[in-house]
Amino acid sequence: MRHLIFILIFLVSIGSEAQRVSPDITYSMGAGNYKHASELLLQQPNLHSNPVLLDKLGESYAYLEEWDKAVEIYKKLTILIEDNPSYFFKYGGVLAKKAQNSNPFVGLTLLGRIKSSFNKTLVLDPRHPGAHWALIDLYVSLPGIVGGSYNKAYELAKELRKISPLDGYLALGYVYEYDNEPAKAKTSYFEALALVKEDKLFERNQLNYQIGKVCSDYGIQLDTGIKYMTRYIENHSIKDGVPMEWAYYRMALLYRKKGNKQNSLFWINKALKKRTDFKRAKEEKQKILALNG
Repeated sequence: MRHLIFILIFLVSIGSEAQRVSPDITYSMGAGNYKHASELLLQQPNLHSNPVLLDKLGESYAYLEEWDKAVEIYKKLTILIEDNPSYFFKYGGVLAKKAQNSNPFVGLTLLGRIKSSFNKTLVLDPRHPGAHWALIDLYVSLPGIVGGSYNKAYELAKELRKISPLDGYLALGYVYEYDNEPAKAKTSYFEALALVKEDKLFERNQLNYQIGKVCSDYGIQLDTGIKYMTRYIENHSIKDGVPMEWAYYRMALLYRKKGNKQNSLFWINKALKKRTDFKRAKEEKQKILALNG
């Protein structure tokens, strides 16, 4: 199953911006009460001329999964501030989430704006890893007839490797994997894993998932995979893209390959509780039940 990963990333406001947001709004967002935060933001008299407040409102709508409202806010921000790569990136992200949650026809009509938003992000910030990942994922997920292109995905992954070797090798492995090049995918993933130092802390939580995924898929460095997947789960939020049931599934896979039936069952049951129609998890559970002990 393909995920639109690394698309919805809401950057933490820098100190000067945080000071311009009232404490009650900051507290509500910090507590995860995005409904209350959005209500407070809508009461601000200077909302529509203040990009910091608009950004917080767009973020609140995104966490509430009110994609139409989030799209409207971030579209306004890209017009209000034409040189901010973060706003274009977030605009592309909420457009992508709207596409995912709409019928296929609506999704197709949004593709042009999604791509142009991420491309604009890279024009403004050529070193933006999230925009590279977002475009790579689009190019490998879409059929060629509507703009998919493995060649473009490879080009972006190689550009990303120059900016962040870890991201780049993970991205190359990702493209090779879906381009039916398993040997090359394995080589790239192993190159990425070789760059992971002991107790490496990642600024972006998505990298924790990717490292855990590589370990679970290839049955290597299983304790390392468990450590990083645990971090992903502990720090998960909607901005991370990959749903929790997939993280639970990966944890079950890691423990099964360690021969730990009890922990494998614990995690696979959490995955199935989260999503009862999870076919891969059902198949994995049969493998776990077949373990001795």
